[in-house]
Amino acid sequence: MNRYFNRKTILILSFLSLFIIGTIFMFITPFSIKSSYYLTTQTSDGETISFNVFEPVQSEDPKKAVLIGHGFMANKEFMKGYAIELAAAGFVAVPFDFRGHGMSTGSLDRGNLILDVQAIINYLNTTRSDIDMDNLAYIGYSMGGGPGNQIVNESLNFKAFIGVGTGLGNIRSGDSSNPLNVLMIYAKFDEAFQLSSLVDSVATRVGVSTAAIDTNQLYGSFDNGNATQIYLDDNSNHLAVAWDTDFTREARDWIINTFPETNTPDENFYGNLRLLLLIIQIIGGIGLFIMLIDPISTLLKHKQENSEERLKIEIRDTSAGKLSITSLLYSIPLSIVGIFIIIWIFIPLPLAIEGFFLSLLFGQVFGILVLLWRLAKKNDLSLKQILKTPFTRQINDLGKSIIYGFVLITILYLILYSSIGLNYIGMVPSITKAWAVAIFIIITFLMFIIFGIFFQFIIRPMIPWTKKGTLKAILIHFGILLSYMTFFLLFLGFLTGSFFFFGTTMPVAICLNLMIAGVSVYTYEKTGNIIAGTLIAAILFVMIVSTLAPYQGFLGFLSGFL
Repeated sequence: MNRYFNRKTILILSFLSLFIIGTIFMFITPFSIKSSYYLTTQTSDGETISFNVFEPVQSEDPKKAVLIGHGFMANKEFMKGYAIELAAAGFVAVPFDFRGHGMSTGSLDRGNLILDVQAIINYLNTTRSDIDMDNLAYIGYSMGGGPGNQIVNESLNFKAFIGVGTGLGNIRSGDSSNPLNVLMIYAKFDEAFQLSSLVDSVATRVGVSTAAIDTNQLYGSFDNGNATQIYLDDNSNHLAVAWDTDFTREARDWIINTFPETNTPDENFYGNLRLLLLIIQIIGGIGLFIMLIDPISTLLKHKQENSEERLKIEIRDTSAGKLSITSLLYSIPLSIVGIFIIIWIFIPLPLAIEGFFLSLLFGQVFGILVLLWRLAKKNDLSLKQILKTPFTRQINDLGKSIIYGFVLITILYLILYSSIGLNYIGMVPSITKAWAVAIFIIITFLMFIIFGIFFQFIIRPMIPWTKKGTLKAILIHFGILLSYMTFFLLFLGFLTGSFFFFGTTMPVAICLNLMIAGVSVYTYEKTGNIIAGTLIAAILFVMIVSTLAPYQGFLGFLSGFL
């Protein structure tokens, strides 16, 4: 027992050390910059815009500033990699949340995004006395390229525009007296728009035929103030352009070439090092979380080691594999009915993207619900009896499950927030979304309860209670969730002719579903019930999706498909 305890303690301390080391170095790398988080400014129409500032510790005044606008279903954290590299190179980098996104207030109105850019310019002009307001630059990712294009076209103070996975309109040509150097970054597998349209725009700007435009070819020059280039990468998609280290390096070098007189105290590139630090953070943090699940359940006296004491539902004449396939055969055709039933609840709510994904999720839940009803009839049970199973424990046990779930989600959330949250995707929705988030958590919890009943109470007991069995159960849970999501996002792509949602959603969906499956299986094995795991899954799912989902009604969301 002592040997086991000591081994577990050593593992906990080892993972904790990895996480602390990775976190500390992630936020002090590079040493040459300082960071200011969660600053705010007001737009002319009264919205609060959240932004961060990354700048060199030592630099001569006045400093050149670069505004960084993110894309649809994204936030300022997506663009932190660009900001870090620019700050290290001697620039003041300001990534910000557009209205309705991230931690900014308001609802998404593409026509007013220009006001958000103007609010950041006003902050630099009135609050910062060290900024050279005659020499600015703008980086716009996806949706963020639109208002950036507009402000750069209107204001001669902007000397560089970098479009990252976005289009290029009729932007001014630039010359030696009023320069504007334009770099358009494009990924070969971009799902948002076609390279051909970008080539047409660049051809118009440089005054040559479309057929004469080559990617990765410089047109014009920095000396003449009209440098223009399309940088094409063969290995990225629309989501990856926000994080691709090749892209951040190109963007940094383009800004440096636009302002060669800028004092560059640190010319090193930190993208690859920061990725390594993130991996150390994740390994340490997730390892720590997994190791804490067992001792916390023991501490709260909420532990069921004996498989016979775990809640389960006996189903005759079937297997885990057969039930898994059957669940998909039920879910996919019946999902349309489920989506039609649930979508009316989400239409009045403001987070249309989240409502869209939860409607898809309920389509799968509805199919599983019908399957549970069929299984109940074949096994002399009732659907009501099956659905009541998680709540058949005593009130005291349910209370422990809830407390256990909240303790674990707090630990997991802090780990994820300090790693991927602050550095890559953001995980804190704005205060204006709070009431909708609460509703979504309740609805998602009820959906995941049905998942849990099917996956944990029925399928899991059919698999041996071994480490190998645990891994198999996690993969089955993950596989059923992801297979359904993959089918519908591909179907939506073929239907609309755009695979934007597939390409941008799947990387996040894979990581999120794998984490949900792992937590759900492991906490069920430790506690004998699914309440804690379901609570963790619901909160984690909603907080991440709510942060990424813009504050937008269903009509506005649907118009994006037209």
